[in-house]
Amino acid sequence: MDAYQLMTKPAWLVLAMLLFYAPAQAQEAATLALFSPVNGNIENGAPQDWTFTAASDAVVSFRVEATSGELDPVLEIVNGSGDVLIRNDDYNYPDSPDALLEAITIPRTDTYTARVSGFNGSSGEYTLTMLAGFGDVGASENFNAASNWRAQGEALDINIADGNMLLAIAGVQQTGIAVNRDMANLRDFYAQVSVSIVESQSGWIVGLTARHQGADYYYLLTINDQGEWRFAVHTPDGERVLRDWVAHPAIVPGRTEFTLGLMAQSGGYDFFYNGQLFGQVADRMLEDPGRVGLVVASTDSLTGTTVAQFDDLTITVPVRINGEMVIPQQLIMNPPQAMVRELEHRHLIPAGGEMVLTVEESFVESSLPGVHPFMLGRGTTYTNFALSTTVSWQMLGEGAAGCGLIFRSADESNFALAYVDQTGGYGLSQREADAFLPGIFGENGAWEGQPRHLLVIANRDTIYYYIDGLYAGTVENTIVEGAVGNAVVNFDPISTSCQFDNTWVWRWS
Repeated sequence: MDAYQLMTKPAWLVLAMLLFYAPAQAQEAATLALFSPVNGNIENGAPQDWTFTAASDAVVSFRVEATSGELDPVLEIVNGSGDVLIRNDDYNYPDSPDALLEAITIPRTDTYTARVSGFNGSSGEYTLTMLAGFGDVGASENFNAASNWRAQGEALDINIADGNMLLAIAGVQQTGIAVNRDMANLRDFYAQVSVSIVESQSGWIVGLTARHQGADYYYLLTINDQGEWRFAVHTPDGERVLRDWVAHPAIVPGRTEFTLGLMAQSGGYDFFYNGQLFGQVADRMLEDPGRVGLVVASTDSLTGTTVAQFDDLTITVPVRINGEMVIPQQLIMNPPQAMVRELEHRHLIPAGGEMVLTVEESFVESSLPGVHPFMLGRGTTYTNFALSTTVSWQMLGEGAAGCGLIFRSADESNFALAYVDQTGGYGLSQREADAFLPGIFGENGAWEGQPRHLLVIANRDTIYYYIDGLYAGTVENTIVEGAVGNAVVNFDPISTSCQFDNTWVWRWS
């Protein structure tokens, strides 16, 4: 099934429901838990609901896998007010009918519903799983006696028993790191571990390492009993502090039981306490794959022993199809900064950019046929960027017309254009001299009318186009540093006025 077929399925069929606690039938909404698959049975397409609570900015994934019958599962995430935030069907059509929502960013702390149904009345059994971070489990550590965990340095004592691992460090300003030599080297991942402080006289520090390569190369995330966090990179040249000790309200001072999470993606690192985001850092010093390590450290005033217990270490990695990342079929519509985080988490843009242009309101008018631009940013040019706006229009006369975004504009005859028209037609193409090259052209009745949200992502030689958060398509585009702007797109000589609200540009190197 292509993207157009997906977007034009009848809306009532999207009523999907899910959960994830224990293997139970979902006639009543039950509670989902991370990493705990649940089983359900869909009869005649009727939806089933599963509920979960998530913190603002948490990053989670959901997978629905059909296990019997002819079930073609549809998955929706619904907020506490009953609004559908996002849905998916057939993320890998035609090879698989299963549904996937990967690395979505929760917009606010709430109780949500995961709803599973059967497309076109299909029936059968399924398994639903909710995961922290990405959609595949890369490693799950149960800390049995056979684990190949080894201490880095001589100050750390490791004790593995009863399904958990105790790390103990003694002395002043000591740091101990435990690394499992059997664990795979990973570049992009989400690691989450449960932590309990067992013993500490006057303070404690615990944490995680990422992209650990030998004893000399790694990133180090630590938090302390004061509710502060720190992030640094270690190389043979020493430690470079990327963010020194700073407090965050998500980290509760003095609490001795919590989960700690670290998400590494390209050059970006996100940090989570009990699932809630508390920090982000961009750095490209270490981009090669490495292992995940567990950390316990003593403060500069602690002369006794610090003991921390680690349990339930789970590492998730991105789902890949034939070695490629899955292109999201839908995005959660959020304010600009939250949407940027979603684009980063879902592999559409790299980490570490900046907001370089915001325009609250702009207008373009024309009664002539053709593309009529209004350029933004006083001649500023961009190469890699995300460009977003909400557009509405007024049209007088008979004929077809639309509104769009111009980008990578070298001059008035060489640019790329993404548009939507008043009938729900849409397109994305590149103009060279007097001709538009083959691109994306289609029609979706759901996009007839206004307003419409347009999002263009130009990442190197690939352009992604989303309308109202739904994937409209991808084209290859020559990498050009060019200007951006708004445009009237008249297919006929009618009077068209386009209004663009909350236009913004996010740029990266």
